[in-house]
Amino acid sequence: MQTAENYIHGQWVKDYDAHRRGDSIDPATGEVAAHFVEATLPEVDAAIASARAAFERTTWAQQPKLRSDVLRLFADRLEHNKAQVVQTLVQLNGKLQREAEGEVMAGISELRYYAGLVRNLFGRVIEMEPHVYSHIEREAIGVAAIIVPWNAPVTLLVRSLAPALAAGCTVVIKAAHQTALVHAQVMACLVADERIPTGVIHSFVEQGSEATQHLCAHPEVDVISFTGSTHVGKQIALSTAKNLTRL
Repeated sequence: MQTAENYIHGQWVKDYDAHRRGDSIDPATGEVAAHFVEATLPEVDAAIASARAAFERTTWAQQPKLRSDVLRLFADRLEHNKAQVVQTLVQLNGKLQREAEGEVMAGISELRYYAGLVRNLFGRVIEMEPHVYSHIEREAIGVAAIIVPWNAPVTLLVRSLAPALAAGCTVVIKAAHQTALVHAQVMACLVADERIPTGVIHSFVEQGSEATQHLCAHPEVDVISFTGSTHVGKQIALSTAKNLTRL
């Protein structure tokens, strides 16, 4: 039985205590179908610090061609591994086969869209008066936190992850424990690209909310993308008020 691990600072974290291993359930049978590893607060802190360092010290945000290639090849690998991801999505999420295939194909399509968009992030220059110019430049905001639910773990990941990477952000992703293995299989298609600087991408899983609350309230997180209930969305908004984090 496979275990979904956390991806921190360029590697899958394999050193963990057995009590941190949780279960993902097949909703059709009620039986355990996969495992996941519960993240710790130190791991989340390490992920945020690494993402900040990668944003400020690497040339990721200044390499649109690289980012375009990364997203394009991500789509190609996901398409190559589509059958495996679809099978796991059906087992852990409960979707019908055709619905799971449609979700994965939609994610592949979105990745290819943003791979093309990377090369079109133009600013603009306006001559306000003779020889007086206003220059607007589009820049990556920084560290993006992405919180993904269980009900569409492929498309709802890609719709936030792809534009964040396209813009040049670094990312820390919190995956849903119910579909953690689906998430890990999709992430494996991305992090297989050795050209991505260490620290650009991080991913963790938890069943509770402590690590996620810590992530949302962290002053080094610049923007949060959350898909979930209005109640939790309000809690996230409250936790970010002191930092003026974009939502």
